[in-house]
Amino acid sequence: MRSTEEHLADLEKRLSTLENERGVIANMHRYAHSIDYGLEREWVDCFTEDGVFDIRMQPDFNRPGTRVDGRQALTAFIATHTRAPETWHKHMMVQPRISLNDGTARVESFFTRLDEDEMGEPYVLVFGRYKDNVQHCQDGRWRFKERIVEIEAIQQRPAPAAENR
Repeated sequence: MRSTEEHLADLEKRLSTLENERGVIANMHRYAHSIDYGLEREWVDCFTEDGVFDIRMQPDFNRPGTRVDGRQALTAFIATHTRAPETWHKHMMVQPRISLNDGTARVESFFTRLDEDEMGEPYVLVFGRYKDNVQHCQDGRWRFKERIVEIEAIQQRPAPAAENR
């Protein structure tokens, strides 16, 4: 039979795991909300100071693609990204698999980006997988140390012009 102290220690460990997983997921959601609405500072703050954003295309996901290193480069990247209300889109993330390890986490999840066409009708622009290395920072927040975007399929159509809406 387990002692009360052993039971409490186990409960504290399980609670800590849940809180850390929730913190990782919260950062993933903050990323999607901020990129879709042009919240540039908030998006950049999803990454560590030396964070990396790397977009790779199939068939060779092992080869670096469009790589953005560090806060200054991340700031320049997000300044040119599409956003509402000029372009409506939604970054959707599902099924995160999180492995925690002493202040760091590895995460794999699926993503899609929903866009609208020139008639204002929705369509799936792209889908693939995120592979994240996440770090627990001194301020208590989890941030991407590295986010690899593996694009498995992408639709080749131009973004709608704002005047078509």
